Amino acid sequence: MSDNPLLLILDYPGRRPEAHISELHLDRSGFECQEVLTSPMPTVLTTPAYARELFARLGPDRPVALVAYCATAPLAVAMAALLAGPAGPVPIVLLDPQQTPPSEILHEYHEVVRQVEGRAPNVERPPLLDIERLLATPETLVRRIGEDLRLRARLALAAFGFGDADVSGPVENVVGVYVEWLTFLVSAHHDEQPPPRGPVLQVISQGHPADAGWLGATDLRTVRVPCERPELAANDQARAAVLEFLHGVARPVPADGGVRERNAQADPLTDTELALARMWAEVLGVDAVGRGDNFFDLGGDSMLATRLVLSARRTWNVEFNVRVLVDTPVLKDLAGRIDVLVDASNSGSRR
Repeated sequence: MSDNPLLLILDYPGRRPEAHISELHLDRSGFECQEVLTSPMPTVLTTPAYARELFARLGPDRPVALVAYCATAPLAVAMAALLAGPAGPVPIVLLDPQQTPPSEILHEYHEVVRQVEGRAPNVERPPLLDIERLLATPETLVRRIGEDLRLRARLALAAFGFGDADVSGPVENVVGVYVEWLTFLVSAHHDEQPPPRGPVLQVISQGHPADAGWLGATDLRTVRVPCERPELAANDQARAAVLEFLHGVARPVPADGGVRERNAQADPLTDTELALARMWAEVLGVDAVGRGDNFFDLGGDSMLATRLVLSARRTWNVEFNVRVLVDTPVLKDLAGRIDVLVDASNSGSRR
């Protein structure tokens, strides 16, 4: 267990154009950072209930602060209330905090539909759900979203010649990821709780509204950073503002670790890397793939990922799903995961 002050990080996982809180590299300044939003995600549909499920997973160490991004702001407030004790309220750092109105859930649902249907040619497209009407019954909304996305995924994959027998597992995997995301947004929308009692710092990008009155914080400090939203969590001024605030909470021990060098985009080395690189090139429509390349940086999306997983499962006769690709999107790392699965499968067959 680290002796460094503990920070709880509330940042929804997964690929997005905006930088993640991890890119603030607070661990290099002597903090221990614990990601709170990890799989399996809660399935409850209000912010207080979501916070209680996450709180139940925490260890005994009390954090010196919570750091949250965007729509996780209400969740950070709810968790800070649960963590408050004799030592007083837990401070909160918010990056571009925002509420989750119906329009945001509607926008994200449309974006998920676009991802699921992908590049399928002439795919049948069922009518879109009436998200705003269904929000009044969140359990029904989440169930309908799951049914809707499963249907769209099957129709999209059928357009590429995959039958139900091939796609059942992969469809459940990819739809499950999107349903988790939309469930989180529904829970963030249903937010009824007391305002934060401790100090709150909001670090906001240019163009982001500074009015955070909806938080109800009585000790709110605001720092605006001259950058666009996608760069906020990777911005040096944002990092400096966060550290200045945190250093007023706890004096961390300076970390010795330096910046790791980025993996070189070298040519694939192993047989698995070579075979996987050929699959990536075919699925993504690119000429060459390096062992340090990221599937999603090369243009991959959820449906292309599903196609890749189906092809890989046929080639190596191993069971893995889209989440493995999401968690290990770099070619050499994914090839290593496949080698482990193949070795385990071969060991099992020899028993």
